[in-house]
Amino acid sequence: MPPDRSSAEEYIEYPDREHTAESEGECEICGSTESLLEYSIDSTAETDSTSLLCPTHYKIAAILNGSRYPDPDNPPNYDLQETQKITVRVPRALVESADSIAEQQGQTRSEFVRDGIQMAIELQEIDEAFDEILSEAVQSPDETEPNTDQTEVDTDAETDTEFLKERIRTLESLLEDSIGKI
Repeated sequence: MPPDRSSAEEYIEYPDREHTAESEGECEICGSTESLLEYSIDSTAETDSTSLLCPTHYKIAAILNGSRYPDPDNPPNYDLQETQKITVRVPRALVESADSIAEQQGQTRSEFVRDGIQMAIELQEIDEAFDEILSEAVQSPDETEPNTDQTEVDTDAETDTEFLKERIRTLESLLEDSIGKI
């Protein structure tokens, strides 16, 4: 591997990447300031707007916008990258299926497997990013918004408690009536 490329991230192809943003800022989703990318947001207005996103959130935005990895119109040029042969033992049926699908897509088995490995890496990163987004979304209001009015939270809790107490009383009386009829 060339010395200036230190991770698999360098080999992943992005369909509409504007490359690393030179401007200062932070990811509009998580606040990260490292390796920011400009993502063009298509809009119906006359001008398109851009957002700064970290690589993980950039991938999510691209996929949610309908982009596919890898981009079939711009296949990666593996001749420009240092490659290494690997041997994997797989069932014959899997090899035959891979050959069939690769042939349908106009690819060699190697191209199909490389694309599959790349896609698996990207899906793992996207899965981790979705988990992160979900964990942020389910945090309590006290954790996400320190300025939340505590009296409002207390009032809501008291209202819920009173409702539940009244509901329990109603159910108890219905149960007693049912037992009395039996």
